[in-house]
Amino acid sequence: MASKVSPGTCLLCRAPLTKRKALKHGMACLQASGWPTGKKPSLLIMIQGRYNKDYWLVVLARHDAWLRELDRLIRDVWVECCDHLSSFKIGGVAYESDSTFSTGAMSVPLARLVSPGSTFTYDYDFGSTTSLDLKVIGETPIALPGGPLCLIARNDPPAIPCDLCGGKAAVILDDLDDDIPHYYCRACLVSTEHDPDYVETIANSPRNGVCGYTEDIAAALSWYPPGRSTGEVVSEEPDEVLPDDDAEVTAAIVAVIQDIGPDIDAFVQEEGAAHGDRGACMAGDTILAFCTFMHLLSGTKIDAWDVPSVQRCLIEHLAQNLLTPDDWLKNAVPILCRFLSRMEASGRITNASELIAALKQAEPAFQEAATSPEKGRAIFEYILMKAEEAGISITDIDASFAFAVKELARMAGIDPDDEEVRKRLSGLLDSGITEAFSSKLRATMIFGRCDEFCRRFKDDTILERCRRIFTALADHPAEPLLRGDGALWSAAIIYAACQDEDLIRPGKGAPPLGQEIGFFFGFERSSIRNKVRAMRALLPG
Repeated sequence: MASKVSPGTCLLCRAPLTKRKALKHGMACLQASGWPTGKKPSLLIMIQGRYNKDYWLVVLARHDAWLRELDRLIRDVWVECCDHLSSFKIGGVAYESDSTFSTGAMSVPLARLVSPGSTFTYDYDFGSTTSLDLKVIGETPIALPGGPLCLIARNDPPAIPCDLCGGKAAVILDDLDDDIPHYYCRACLVSTEHDPDYVETIANSPRNGVCGYTEDIAAALSWYPPGRSTGEVVSEEPDEVLPDDDAEVTAAIVAVIQDIGPDIDAFVQEEGAAHGDRGACMAGDTILAFCTFMHLLSGTKIDAWDVPSVQRCLIEHLAQNLLTPDDWLKNAVPILCRFLSRMEASGRITNASELIAALKQAEPAFQEAATSPEKGRAIFEYILMKAEEAGISITDIDASFAFAVKELARMAGIDPDDEEVRKRLSGLLDSGITEAFSSKLRATMIFGRCDEFCRRFKDDTILERCRRIFTALADHPAEPLLRGDGALWSAAIIYAACQDEDLIRPGKGAPPLGQEIGFFFGFERSSIRNKVRAMRALLPG
């Protein structure tokens, strides 16, 4: 039963509040925010779980917000797990996520459908449905300057009792036999027999415990007011509450943090200020991984690093454990160099210039080892790389196909910007060929990613396992590969293949292969594991 007082937090001023006082407090905070006045009033929308009203959000919707954008916010903050369908019901009309070209589609301005006092509903996943109630609780002249929608308040995580001791639970554990989630505090979790791959932190969402749902911190944060951090979305990562079976690696990480933890934190903050959240994340991953490898190699603190050890660590270890597929490769050495300069400025080391010169000298060998380029690499892989550099999403088949056609013309020595050539290419793109080849192109992209990742293995065992999984999915009558994020499909196929070959298992040493897959494809491991669970239901027994 929902509590009479449902506590929460104002995301504008970070003050505690209750659901009952959220409107009054939010209106006052918006007036004091310094945000501009909109051309038309903005709406304030309360969203809450239909069956557990302790979960609630307050959203500021600018006058030009669209219904599909509200769907995206709800998915990112509360419900998205496996690209399920969703639907709003407003005034007796259903607006469904798969009805892009119908009169009931979500591509409609929100202000055309609702006004202060309006109530409506939302359902996500028509199998294991999460149902929400929405109400426009007010309007304000204040408008968000940088986007159509913004979270301004949300509930604090409700206390869930541990199944064993009745205390406050910290994690959720999926029961693979009867599909019933169980909740445990840290102490009780240790006493259970469990697979760490199926343990997650408890999500602050009405979809908690359903379909393996886990929070996507980065996605949720994109809807928070400017300047908010990941700590305001989720208090701790799963790894912080799980026991670590790899004592050696754990000891190395602990030693690094004890030695230079505050320095790493300060450096990451500086990188975030200079290069944004992505730059900060990349810097943190790079520095912690490199320092951990250095400790495992020599057991020395940073003031004892020398030229041979840092070059060996860079080429033989960091290069073999890619953190992200694209821009990390060109940024890894510059990040390390900036970190060493900062460490010398703070008095922690005295040989930064020597180590920096060594890293720069080894950078070409590092990049060669990391990419392992092969003569005659498939044209497809080259075009895919160029498309990503151009900002083309591999899930956008039409855009990918158009880019591929132009790139092929350029590789053949034809200028795609020539007026006559442009007319011919335009005719090709308008001829319907994209529709005819879209499914094949998408499938090729999905498996091509698997092939690219599997180049790091000594033989083709994992690749062949991926091929069998991919073929089963491609032949499935429901055509699952045509829906959802193609890169996430690739990550899930590889993850499942590695599980089948016993390369991913509880207690596997660091850097964990599962984490490496997540870094390579840019997804949280929890998102990949959720996709694997859904995918296995489609595979033959």
